[in-house]
Formats: sequence, C-alpha cells, structure tokens
Amino acid sequence: MSSFRPYKAIGANWALLPDGWHQSIRIVVDESGLISEVGSLSDGPTDLSLNIVIPGMVNIHSHAFQRKLAGRTQRFSKPGDDFWSWRTSMYADISELTPVGQFEVASSLFSEFLSNGYTTVCEFQYAHGAVDKENAEIPALMSEALIRAGVKCGIRTLILPVLYQQAGFGSRPATSEQRSFVLNTNVFLGLMDHLLESYSNEPLVSFGYAPHSLRAVEFDAFRDLMDHRKANAPMSPVHIHVSEQVREVNECMLSTGLRPIEWLFRHFKPDSKWCMIHSTHTTKEERDSIIAANVTVGLCPTTEGDLGDGAFPLADFLSKGGQFAIGTDSNVCVSPSEELKFVDYQARILARKRNAFQFGGQVGSGTQLYQKALEGGRSATSLPVGRIEVGSHGDIVELRADHPLSENKSADETLNTYIYSAGKDLIGKVLIGGKMVVNGQI
Repeated sequence: MSSFRPYKAIGANWALLPDGWHQSIRIVVDESGLISEVGSLSDGPTDLSLNIVIPGMVNIHSHAFQRKLAGRTQRFSKPGDDFWSWRTSMYADISELTPVGQFEVASSLFSEFLSNGYTTVCEFQYAHGAVDKENAEIPALMSEALIRAGVKCGIRTLILPVLYQQAGFGSRPATSEQRSFVLNTNVFLGLMDHLLESYSNEPLVSFGYAPHSLRAVEFDAFRDLMDHRKANAPMSPVHIHVSEQVREVNECMLSTGLRPIEWLFRHFKPDSKWCMIHSTHTTKEERDSIIAANVTVGLCPTTEGDLGDGAFPLADFLSKGGQFAIGTDSNVCVSPSEELKFVDYQARILARKRNAFQFGGQVGSGTQLYQKALEGGRSATSLPVGRIEVGSHGDIVELRADHPLSENKSADETLNTYIYSAGKDLIGKVLIGGKMVVNGQI
C-alpha cells in the first residue's frame, strides 16, 4: 500500500481553481492526500512555495504496451495503409508481452506521463497474455504489472480490464493474433473480483469496466459485465471503443440494424460514468444522445491523427454542451499539451479561422480547453481529480516562472504558452496527493 506524507500547506502565486485564476492561494492537503482547505496565503504558513499551479491532467485512454511501437510504423507500407494495417504491427508486439515486460514498459511510460503533466492514467488493459482462456492467473499478473508500475511511479491509475471475445460482428471467432486478448466471461468476471478485492485499500488505484467494442463483445457477455458492475461496483466507470472506423460502423449496421451508439442507447443506459472512446464517426442524433446523457467522449487526437481515423466535430459538440476528455491511446505522443493543441488546430483548419470553438475572451483558448478536458476526465473516471478544491486529490502541476517563455506573462498566458509552445519544458514540480514526484517516482 502506498503511504502519503504530503506537504501540509502549499503556497501558490497563482492557482487555476474551478471558477478561474486566483492569486496568492494557500492549499492544505491532509494525510490521505485530499485537499482540505483552499484559501488565501494570509491564512497561515506554508511548507512549499510554488509559482503557477494547475490541476494535473487526466489521461482518459492509454495502452501502455503500444509505446514500444513509437517510430516503428512511420513508413510507407502500401497505398491503403490505415488503422487495420497498423493493427497487424500491434498484434506482433503484444504476442511477446509478458508481465515483466508489461511492468517495464508501463514504469517508463508512466514516468513520462508525470513529467509531461498527466497525474491520472486510465489503462485500457486488454494485453491479458491469456493463452489458456480458462486460466485467470496470467491475466491477473498482467493487470497487476500495471498496478505495480503505477504505484512505483506515483501516478494515479484507473485500471480498466477489457472484455474481448471475438474478431467481429456475427460472432466471428478471434484470430490467432488476437488470442492473448480473449477471456471467457467467467474468467473476466473472476479477474474483476480478484482486483476489486485485492486492491480496495490502495489509494492510487481504482477500477472500471471495459467492454472492448461492439465488434469484440456479444450482447450476452456485455449484459453479464454490466450485471457484475451493478452488483459489485455500481459507481465505477464504463469505457468502450466506439465508432472509431467507418468500416466498424457499417458492419454494426449490417449486423444489428443500428449504428454503434444507437445500439448502446437501445440496450443499455449510458450515463455520466460512461466514456465513449473516439466516437469519431457519429451522427448529429448520436451526439445529441451523448450530450443528453452526460456521457464523456474520450478523444485521442494524436493517435487518431497518426492512424488516419478521422476528426470528431468537437467545436459543434462543445457549443451544445458536450463533454470531452483527452487520452494518449497508442502513446505515439505522451503530452497533454500536444493533445490539446492538436484538438484546437484541427478545429481551426476545418473552420479556416482562429478561435474555432468560439470561446469567450476573458481567458485564453488553451486555458478553457484545459479546464474542459479536466472536467471530462473527472466525470469519466468517477474520481475526485481535475480540480483544486476541497475534497479533491492534491494532484497538482506547477508551471515554471524561470522559463524564458514565461517571462512577463500572466498566469493565463503562461498556461497558454505551455499548451501551444513550450510543452513539458514549462513544467516545474508535480505533486500527487500533495506529495512530490521526483525523477518519475513518488
């Protein structure tokens, strides 16, 4: 079990609170790592003085093992190179992954996340290594490797064990390359029981449910997953890949008569604890359903760009009250500033104008995108993260005052500089639960 010995009182020249920027702020963190007071510097002494502080970002969707693919798929292979051909390279990597390898790659990656400003990661874990589908031991070890890596580094981890059972709609059997993903329903539910029981007292770790996608999980298994959640962890989040590829949408319509998101709303009741990853190819009616149900859309802009997936219409979605969060997915990029910049520039290119989101001008576009991504991450993790306020985890990122690009700039301009120009070079100290992360470990 991790033990926190946080700084009791943190002083900040400027802090990004839920209602905006505030100067000369004192943040008190209790022994459990939760914020117990937010007030003025004049309220009392401090144990640590920081410059500009912002809530740490939530990484809503990560596949840690795919970090090893970075740089290896960026070459011409054939004229039709796309997500499906990239997937073949990914299969080759996962076939050799062991619990030891999982721990090593995740430890390195999670340290990178922290140094770039992510303080919570949602690991969408389908690297089960499950050669024998009746044996839950290896899948448990693979998930536990991620847990150990997260605890070692000090990053807050939401582990999402994935139910994956078939190659496509119509009960197409999994291929030999997909063998290590596949768990039968009883083994999957046993894995969830084991994790929920064994790590209930680990402060950095929580769990959610992840049916991989409609193509990979049939109705009966999906229903069993949701029944288990209702009985054992009803407040936990549900994350699912949906509508990432046009081919997948078309196959869903041919198989079920419905588009993927239509199918989900027909058979289940997605709500604010759900995160629909990608949702790239959606109709206006589907997006309206998402907004009405307070579902979060999990965008992974650099991966979606790398794989040529397409672009989610975020500007229109946000204008109607939609909620989004950001994730690194394949981990070709590990920077929240890059994800947010990509989202903004993509919208500007499509609209052929600046300020494509039509945000108000009181604070910068980067600050507003950052805050919206925080709120989406908070909702879709069911965790008290993404805010500097009483009752939230003291997961805090400092922006440096001594960087050349922060000279003579306001707090708001400095955050915009972090997102659009400087990236991780502008990050100073990172705290998890009020405790300092040093050299990628807490």
